[in-house]
Amino acid sequence: MRHSRPGAPQGGAGEGERPMFIEQRIYTAHPGKLPAWLKAYAEIGGPASSRTLTPLMGMFTVEFGQINRVLFIRGFDDIDERERGLARRDADPEWQRFLQESRGLNALAAQEAKLMKTVDFSPVQKVGQPFERRIEGEAMFVDHRTYDFEPGRMNAWLEAYRSIGKPVQDRLLGQLLFFCVTECGPINQAVFAWAYSSLGDRDRRRAAMAADPGWAEFQKATGALGALKAQNTLVLKPVPWSPIR
Repeated sequence: MRHSRPGAPQGGAGEGERPMFIEQRIYTAHPGKLPAWLKAYAEIGGPASSRTLTPLMGMFTVEFGQINRVLFIRGFDDIDERERGLARRDADPEWQRFLQESRGLNALAAQEAKLMKTVDFSPVQKVGQPFERRIEGEAMFVDHRTYDFEPGRMNAWLEAYRSIGKPVQDRLLGQLLFFCVTECGPINQAVFAWAYSSLGDRDRRRAAMAADPGWAEFQKATGALGALKAQNTLVLKPVPWSPIR
């Protein structure tokens, strides 16, 4: 896993390195139809995608937030490889079979896609980087957060987070999975995720963070910036074939 380096630019990876692109997709299904779509994806669509695109990073269902949804992420070191991969996937007979089966299910009501870039302190920075589980037990609950910023103020908040807030969270929270800023789709957003062994584990760790003097220092520093417009949290659970689980 990669750690932050003082002086690295806040919009991407460290000096001399290119940030990794992450495509995040959220699919919303009609009530009761998500399990059938997930089965078809696990058996047909997922293998075809990973064979023709880059490997899947993580795939999760929404436990809390707007439910009947699946969120998945895929990384690209070279964003032009995405286009080449999509052409390969479209020509794959198994992908076409998946599209035919999924259309027959009439499962999906909406789809959303974001293109993001990793920041320098994101634990994942390269396609194919193995996931190293650091939380206890076998279960996983993911606290997925999207923060919306006033234009021009996100970098100052990220700098304060990197130098003051993140060290506190590294001591007290679970496992940081990724940390990105949006490139296409809604911009001026930070999107990041922490993993916990249970919801109780999350609650206890976040209570300890809230009581920590270092976190109060971070809140004071960022409150003066007037940077945040909105915050949204989803609680996710990995599907059985997710590399992050």
